[in-house]
Amino acid sequence: MKKQKWFSLHSWLGIKLAIFLCFILVTGTLAVISHEIDWLTNSDKRVYPLPQSSHINWALIYEGAKTLSPNDLVSTMSAPIDPWFAVEVIQKTKDHKRYRQYFHPLTGEYQGDGRWYNWQRFFRMAHRHLMMPTQIGITLVCLMALLLIGSMVSGTVIYPKWWRGFIRMPRTNNKRVFWNDIHRLLGLWSLWLLIIISITSVWYLIEIWGGRADYPDSGKATSTIAQQKVIQPTSLVINQAINTTIENHSDMIIKNIRFPAKKAQGLYIEGQSNAILVRNRATNAVFDPVTADLLSIRNTQDLSVHVRISEAADPLHFGYFAGIYSKIIYFIFGVVLSALSITGTYLYGLHYSKIKRDQVPVEKRIWIAGFKGMDFWKWLSILLIVICFMLTIYLFNFY
Repeated sequence: MKKQKWFSLHSWLGIKLAIFLCFILVTGTLAVISHEIDWLTNSDKRVYPLPQSSHINWALIYEGAKTLSPNDLVSTMSAPIDPWFAVEVIQKTKDHKRYRQYFHPLTGEYQGDGRWYNWQRFFRMAHRHLMMPTQIGITLVCLMALLLIGSMVSGTVIYPKWWRGFIRMPRTNNKRVFWNDIHRLLGLWSLWLLIIISITSVWYLIEIWGGRADYPDSGKATSTIAQQKVIQPTSLVINQAINTTIENHSDMIIKNIRFPAKKAQGLYIEGQSNAILVRNRATNAVFDPVTADLLSIRNTQDLSVHVRISEAADPLHFGYFAGIYSKIIYFIFGVVLSALSITGTYLYGLHYSKIKRDQVPVEKRIWIAGFKGMDFWKWLSILLIVICFMLTIYLFNFY
């Protein structure tokens, strides 16, 4: 294929759904730091001064949550994602509405509460499936990965010896040359992130259409009463389960405790051990919520290759595998990647706005040309974004 055809393909891939693609990139970038946004906007999530110990008094926090809301069901308890975060308890009412409670990790002191639908849920759900039913939304979002892959391949073809451009300063001959160099520079420096999110997005697409990994059976509760109804365990059972987990996983750091949501379901103790690029659920121990009998135990090294690939997708896609440090890097380059979509639209407008070489570019004419270049695809992009916000208003107001 000739270089001009590659250029036309690159322009077509970049311009037609530029509005929708930019929305996905921006929400994904903000999803990376969404927990931190909630921390900034809700003082009840903050712990200060920082705890001098990493020990969490799970049983005390559980007792506090049950005392505050005796008629509700504790769904999960989650450890602080960083030392300055509180322990988060998710409660569920009888009409299945969820809300959050925050406790000091050491003293168990209640600090306040928060809505289930917070900033973290908004950015996560908007980016992942546009607030739509997951199979539809994830499919629409993940198909954008094919555009990104096509743009990446065509961009490297039309940019000869592209690997030399990482430290090349943008030329200032004229506006078109300058923004073309900026676009290339942004593309090169965000190339690693582009590859990661494209591959993981294709994987999500495979999963949603039948390629999910099969996890080992977790076992069912053996006690009679747990088989008949949903059981909220006692704090004694929780302590026994934690002690047994530590005996079997000496290197495990407990991150989540998940409580039974239906009959015959066990109490899950989940965490991180010495494995990399896995979610908390990869290592766990499951217990009967009445007797604290061990039902099953899961070690990361025993998982299949298929499961390990599935486990690595989220940490790689959202960049939380090294805590706040990797999230900051992902956020910075996510901003760069989002800007790449905007500069690409601007370049398209410069190229097709029919401005003469000696004429001072008119910004409005440039953006109008870029907007027109999207054809009817721009209305599809706008429609999808509007649907996302309408569903957000509905969910956040009524649930």
